[in-house]
Amino acid sequence: MILMSANYLAEGNYISKAKFVWKHYTILLFVAFFALHILGLLWSTDLDYGNHDIQIKLPLFALPMAIGSSYKLSVKKFEWVLLFFLATSLLSSIIGSAIYFFLSKPGDDYRLMSPYMSHIRLSLMMGVAVFSSFYLSQKTVQWQRLKIWFIGMGFWFITYLLMLRAMSGIVAVFTAGVVLVWIISTQKKMKHHLTVKWLLLVFGVLAIAHVGFQIHQFYDIDEISPETVNTHSASGEKYLFYFDSPKVENGHQTYAYIAQDELKNTWNTISELDFDGKDYLGQELRFTLIRYLTSKNLRKDKEGVLALNHQDIWAVENGIANYRYLDAKNINNLIYRYIWEIHNYRHGYNPQGNSLAQRFLFWKIGLEIFQGNWLYGVGTGDVQLAYDAKYSELNFPIKEQYQLRAHNQFLTFGITFGLLGLIYFIWMLFSGFREKPNSQTHLFIGSFIIMIVSMLDEDTFETQFGITYALFFYFLFLYHHPSKEELETPAID
Repeated sequence: MILMSANYLAEGNYISKAKFVWKHYTILLFVAFFALHILGLLWSTDLDYGNHDIQIKLPLFALPMAIGSSYKLSVKKFEWVLLFFLATSLLSSIIGSAIYFFLSKPGDDYRLMSPYMSHIRLSLMMGVAVFSSFYLSQKTVQWQRLKIWFIGMGFWFITYLLMLRAMSGIVAVFTAGVVLVWIISTQKKMKHHLTVKWLLLVFGVLAIAHVGFQIHQFYDIDEISPETVNTHSASGEKYLFYFDSPKVENGHQTYAYIAQDELKNTWNTISELDFDGKDYLGQELRFTLIRYLTSKNLRKDKEGVLALNHQDIWAVENGIANYRYLDAKNINNLIYRYIWEIHNYRHGYNPQGNSLAQRFLFWKIGLEIFQGNWLYGVGTGDVQLAYDAKYSELNFPIKEQYQLRAHNQFLTFGITFGLLGLIYFIWMLFSGFREKPNSQTHLFIGSFIIMIVSMLDEDTFETQFGITYALFFYFLFLYHHPSKEELETPAID
């Protein structure tokens, strides 16, 4: 960003740039939104955080000006920008895959595949890389002989996106892909457009049906009755049952068939970690063990613990509470985890540490803050303070590391600047569609949808990397995408 800004200033020709900006008010809207952040300090109390937030939001001022009003890139330079982006994306995906498949252990966090940035941010970039690859495979002027490689690269990025298992990115990219394919299929030049649309509909129905089947499987729960259960273990200890507990693992009730003394004594003979202590993730080990045994349909007694193999013991010690989570590459296990989180949240359990369930809490608190400050918001610096105050009122404790903000960019700006600020933000984002014909290009539409969908469950603009990524491609594709005429008769540099 600094280099682009320096180059922008070095180019000179400020009068013509000012005229360009004045005619293209999308740039002005983004710059004005940055000014609103400065103005928002007037009704903030935490000025230190406010100044920090303004530093993060600097791309709102710099990138629209530096990219939007600079001299338009030639076709060849535009392709070089995409090629450099694809090369870095490819390198990142290869390094991440190598770390995960060759250096990780079973059950390790799939986030290892993104060693340099948030796996969610990386998944969004992979989406833009997919569309950029397919664009170059069809439109490239100087890389004609590499078309097949660009197609292969596009499919590799899709594969890597699925391997990342960042559901936010997967949903955003596939939503953009479906919309683009639908748009392309409606064009008269595309044959069999009705067939393509039907295939998209079938794909959507099958995806929904698959998730529905996973939900059905989750709630296919073994029923146990106080009248029919075995009351004692094989070694003679009386079992504990909590029949009213809604907690389940793989269709088995978690708090049933618990022989507490056998469970403790037997575990302490096979592991160096104490039953009454913590696992390596800092969780109460006894609860991790109970959940893990339940997931394998083993009773929580001496025989159940002795049935665990070395990998099972390692999993419990490392905080893995369900044997399904050892296979991190199976996307059905990710779907299962989300269903489990929602199930527990609906029954009033603490959602901290749960990726999806936490978001429901973030949104609930955020809506309460917004309703209490709907007119002009809490200001640039006080969003976290408002959240902290709400967290202190909860009936259950949330560790400080999980006391996060909205994870919804629209809600965050609504909290910050009120209803009018939220309306302005939405207007600003969609204002680019007045810039024709580039706003109608597949690259702009695809990257725009990825950005918008990501904002539904992420604060995309609340990190400097996130806002830089989003605005860079927004203004690159909006003002530098080659026209149809330029592609047909590219200028010679």
